[in-house]
Amino acid sequence: MYADTNSYLGAVIDSDYVASIVGSLRGERRDDRIDVNHQPRSWAGVFPGPLKVSFPQFSKADSSKAIPDIAEFQGRLFLNEKACSILQPLIGEDGEFLPAIYEGGNGYIFTPLRVAEDVDGLDQALSRKNDWGDVEHLVFDEQKVDEWSVFRCEFTAFVRLYCQESVKDVIEAANLTGLYITNDLANIFPEEKSAVFRLN
Repeated sequence: MYADTNSYLGAVIDSDYVASIVGSLRGERRDDRIDVNHQPRSWAGVFPGPLKVSFPQFSKADSSKAIPDIAEFQGRLFLNEKACSILQPLIGEDGEFLPAIYEGGNGYIFTPLRVAEDVDGLDQALSRKNDWGDVEHLVFDEQKVDEWSVFRCEFTAFVRLYCQESVKDVIEAANLTGLYITNDLANIFPEEKSAVFRLN
């Protein structure tokens, strides 16, 4: 799953707010910088209040884009209240929800904590990268990840997000906006448009 940046604005965690709580990128608590640390770790207790999230416009084309119900970024999800209420029963066991605020009101940052590794879901024999480190093939052992609704993997540096068909179905049925889904796990920009399913 990945963000539909053609139609919707992307989510950004407020770095000034994060720095005011945990310090600079050179400080002792740099690992607590959720704005730059993509690791699948718990953030519970790090921030005393909701994380500030914005949806900046970087170009004139962005002025026509809306804030989505769901935004995928850095291997995480931003969820507005509607999206969270719909998805939490399905994905709640797979990660952690942190309260967030944005210009549209209240929301949540969902950090997936399930990780597919070579011994726990990733098929190391079939997954490989090219000489430049780009992922060419990515294969999961379906039996090992079938009870996870949303997960990440170290093979893609934790910045890509994978989900089961059931998650796609719930998002589609609820008309939640902001995502693309593709079965081409190694390529988030497949040339074949038939390989991409835009959700709402």
